[in-house]
Amino acid sequence: MAPPKKSLGDDIERHPTQDLFRCKVCFAIDPTEAIWMKRSSVREHLKTNKHLQSAQLKAISEKQKADERQKVEHTYIGPIPLTVPSSSFHAKPRATAPNMQPAPNSYIPTEAPYDELFLHPERGPTPDECSVDDLVSAQFSELLEQALHLDEFGIDDLVDLEDEDIGTGIEDAEDEPSDDEEHAVSCESPYYPYPSKVSMLLDILDNLPRLHLSSNSVKLYLWMLKVLHIPGVPSFNSFGTMQDKLRKDCGFTPDAHISDFKNHYHSINPAQTVAHDFANPQVAPHINLYPERTDGPRSEAWQFERINEYSPSQLTPMISRGLRQFWIDEVAQLNDGSYVIPRNWINVTTAGKTVLSSDCSNVQVTLEGWLLSGPIRTVPAECFKFNYDDVISSIGDNIRWHSEGVTAIPEMPNQLRNLADGDDLYVVMVPLWCDDVSGNKSKQYKKHINIYSVNGSLPGQMLQQEYFVNFVSTSPNATSLEQFKTLRDQINETERKPIRCYNAHTGRMCRVVLRVPILPADNPQQAEEASHMGGNATHPCRKCTVGGNYQEKETPDVYHSFYCDVDSVQRSAEKIKEQLNAQLEAAMTGVEANVTRIQTASGTKDKITEQWIQRLISQARQYKAETKLPQSEIMQKLREWLRNEPGEKMNPLLDITGLDPSQDTPVEILHTILLGIVKYVWHMTNTSMTEKELELLAIRLQSADTDGLTVPPVQAAYMVQYQNNLIGKHFKTLMQILAFHIHKFSKLNDAHFRLIRSVGALGALLWVPEIKDLNQYLDDLDVLLGNVLDAFADVDPSKIIKKIKIHLLTHLRRDIRRFGPPIRYSTEIFEAFNAIFRLCSVYSNHQAPSRDIAFQFASMNRVKHILSGGEWVQAAEAVRRILLEVPIIQRHLGWVPHPKIEFGNVTFSRSKQKAQVLSWAQTKASLSSGSPLNINVNVRWLSSDSPKVIAATGDSCKIGSWVFAKNGEVQKQDMWIIGRITKILLQEGSAGSSGLITIEQFDLGTNIHEDFQCPILRRSASSISVSVHSSDVQFRFSAQHDCRLGNCQPTRRVNQIQERVITERVQQLLEHTDDDNFIVNMYALHNAAVLREALPRSLWKLVPLYDNRRLRHDELVQTFAITSAEKRANTQEKAQATKARNKKAAQGAGTLETSRKRPRTTVLPEVGVMQVILTGMKDRQRKI
Repeated sequence: MAPPKKSLGDDIERHPTQDLFRCKVCFAIDPTEAIWMKRSSVREHLKTNKHLQSAQLKAISEKQKADERQKVEHTYIGPIPLTVPSSSFHAKPRATAPNMQPAPNSYIPTEAPYDELFLHPERGPTPDECSVDDLVSAQFSELLEQALHLDEFGIDDLVDLEDEDIGTGIEDAEDEPSDDEEHAVSCESPYYPYPSKVSMLLDILDNLPRLHLSSNSVKLYLWMLKVLHIPGVPSFNSFGTMQDKLRKDCGFTPDAHISDFKNHYHSINPAQTVAHDFANPQVAPHINLYPERTDGPRSEAWQFERINEYSPSQLTPMISRGLRQFWIDEVAQLNDGSYVIPRNWINVTTAGKTVLSSDCSNVQVTLEGWLLSGPIRTVPAECFKFNYDDVISSIGDNIRWHSEGVTAIPEMPNQLRNLADGDDLYVVMVPLWCDDVSGNKSKQYKKHINIYSVNGSLPGQMLQQEYFVNFVSTSPNATSLEQFKTLRDQINETERKPIRCYNAHTGRMCRVVLRVPILPADNPQQAEEASHMGGNATHPCRKCTVGGNYQEKETPDVYHSFYCDVDSVQRSAEKIKEQLNAQLEAAMTGVEANVTRIQTASGTKDKITEQWIQRLISQARQYKAETKLPQSEIMQKLREWLRNEPGEKMNPLLDITGLDPSQDTPVEILHTILLGIVKYVWHMTNTSMTEKELELLAIRLQSADTDGLTVPPVQAAYMVQYQNNLIGKHFKTLMQILAFHIHKFSKLNDAHFRLIRSVGALGALLWVPEIKDLNQYLDDLDVLLGNVLDAFADVDPSKIIKKIKIHLLTHLRRDIRRFGPPIRYSTEIFEAFNAIFRLCSVYSNHQAPSRDIAFQFASMNRVKHILSGGEWVQAAEAVRRILLEVPIIQRHLGWVPHPKIEFGNVTFSRSKQKAQVLSWAQTKASLSSGSPLNINVNVRWLSSDSPKVIAATGDSCKIGSWVFAKNGEVQKQDMWIIGRITKILLQEGSAGSSGLITIEQFDLGTNIHEDFQCPILRRSASSISVSVHSSDVQFRFSAQHDCRLGNCQPTRRVNQIQERVITERVQQLLEHTDDDNFIVNMYALHNAAVLREALPRSLWKLVPLYDNRRLRHDELVQTFAITSAEKRANTQEKAQATKARNKKAAQGAGTLETSRKRPRTTVLPEVGVMQVILTGMKDRQRKI
């Protein structure tokens, strides 16, 4: 028997079918050079220089990996005990919108958390490297197939419409009998103002915003009810007549308009919707009429600087106490007998208590006269006793003021009294949104210009509901500025003639003046509203004058200015007017280049002014051609002509009181962050990957733990396959999880990773509804904004010049200081409201779309007002109860009352009767190291498959959720418990709040993760489980496994779920190599502020990428200028070569064409014209 052959070592592999061998070391370094060899040649190969060099490179690579792993592992050393900051941390529920008097159990959640699919792991053999790539490709195909079959775009309440009848008209009822006789509805009717319950229900169904009925559908309903012999069923015509009468009675009447450019459209005056808000008892109590000065958290628009930019006389100038009205700038007497002049009316919040107050000037009564004295002091409204009328009555004559300082005395009585005419006078903010929207549900774009509004004096969380979005106007023909002219006139009219309406909250008549504080929209629309040329202009920013030609942009000063927000270069409405007037003057010269030069130099260009510029240029040229007048006289004639011509000469938004379109168009996070910054990052990422890497990225993203993120289910294969067609929800998901899954890709370097990480950290800071410390928040924002801008520059220094959305980030700090948290002026609710508009458009008869849509919205507003108990004459109680007690109607009207959250409440997906009953000894809680206080070991506990517990913030936490909880042990009551829920129990026979939660505790590391700049969690050595009362669970957060450290591979096999059934089809996901190391996801939007409040600041400190940003920008611009010059030279060279080549080709083609087409036309004296023609024909035939 032959002795066994000696082993060649682990670095030599054998061919699977032949007796050949190959060196693994050399193959790993250079696969193309590694060859198969005989056994006898192996020893010689191991001595070659090539092998020795490969071995050395392998050793260096392994050492680098070991150093990196050691660095990462060092991060997880040293857990620290985390103390509950009981004095400062107070977990509050997310939903803080005021309650609108709902009936019990009527809450419909607007953002229910998405439950994870139940995946059943099935371990298999670990594949080698080649099979991993094959599995990744196969799995990507599986994920893509699955994604395409899922409802990627969410649940659509809308149904496809048939072509047979899409008219709204109740006029096309030739087959109906004549109308029933109209009878007045008695106020004592139980369904007043409806004649019957059937009419009420039909009217509600016909006016649900997201569930419209066509005329044929209404007719079918009426036919069905009549066949069923339901009493009180109206005819189709009488039903329409009733609806029209109710609309007029409620005061919703759209107005017809003709623009200066002769376009026809209809609108609903915002004055109507604001008046109905005051008359609505569900809405009126929540209208805030005064600015607020607070030392605590800020969330609402009236707590920030923008509202204080209005003078006190431009805000609500009075208060009512009983039958007395106290006006600003009028003498009043306080309870202590002293006299003051209130200068404003504001809400002052101190230690959580809000008091209506006024900043007052003291008035001293002397023998020489009344005199202003002392500093301004803040006086609560309850201290005011007598108003100006009372003071005048008591002294019997006008006030005699001291000669000293008499010029500082305001005119009394206040002239604003004349506007009120004895009623209360209020000021309400009305933000206006505008954009182009398709009127079709199909891909065929049917452009309409829409304008919506909201009552900006309502709390921000209420304004995120469709119920409070108001349609203003639409037109497929009139531009936005044409429609804004009508709005400008309507809003300015309220200053001269305030809206008179009934205040359901005070029970008094009032008058209302409207103000426009803000113009939310996407960036192109905001540029148009600010009379700006757009992002491709030489000066590309609508808010400042940064920029110049390409030579100027490549200088250090101008390049650095793109990273700054400087007061000295801010645009303003006055400057815009001056520039537009200069353009009109230049147009009077008749030279269009003069106008273009001014527009290019400033970036200012207005669509309305442009119409007049073209007319002026034409007129000037005509005058020059027809007369010999000097230039000055021609210009004077044109000035007079322009002054006498009717119509707007420039942007009407420039003439709304207190509105500056250049500064009051804030940076909007949906279009600037998600559809801008995150989109750029995603494009940079996916275009830097190979196809195999993209497939691996899809599997990694699909494996991400989305618990604690409140995002839709991740359809990673869809996002990778259709990488250039993603929408906002996809980018919002990527922003929160992408950083954890882009490691070890060949072309993604550290600069790319820093960019992705910086954008994720910025998003978590922007998507907060409340700011506790504004100055600290803005300081943190400066660091994160700087990191994002500098990270973009590291990847591509020219990006900030090419993409205006990157520069707009610099203006975020100013906008937040003025307007508040960015989500308060996000346009997402308006974009969602477009679905309602599309239904109205689809159901119109398309002959008068603006009119039909306006009347449909007026009808829907009427139904909302009636069901809400709104006044003109209030509807009967049975009608009002519909909105309060019927959840399905609430949902369809977009009305969501404040939920009643029971903290610590435990719920089961199945009934308690089906739950498993356990004794204390049978529970995991009995085995935990710590147990709650006062536990009764004799009681029995209920266990279920899918239990949930409500945290103090209102989060619904399930098994597997990562949570922060208070410790139930006496000696550790000031310590956090951080970990993952493993069991949820409910005490048998008790209320839902008597629950017991078992948490698998993790230790919080002392160090932050060096790569992600996030805190880390590590399972304690003893794998401790702790049980707490359900009421101790504070909030849920997101944690991601550290796959970089674990080098996790896609080897986990799980069964797919289709049609809610676990199938035999298997898909691959990431297999985590451990269950010990996790990262606290500081990029998550959900509970971002709460998480930062609970953690020590040292664990989420914000570190700038560069200490000296100006120096870094100067370094980049030098490189950028050189590469840009080279690119321009190459481009110019290519253009000249192309031009020369085209010219040469054209000359050759011209010669050939001439020789081909030109017939012989030599005419001899005796040859006639016919002979010439025949000669040419013979030549052509010969060539053919």
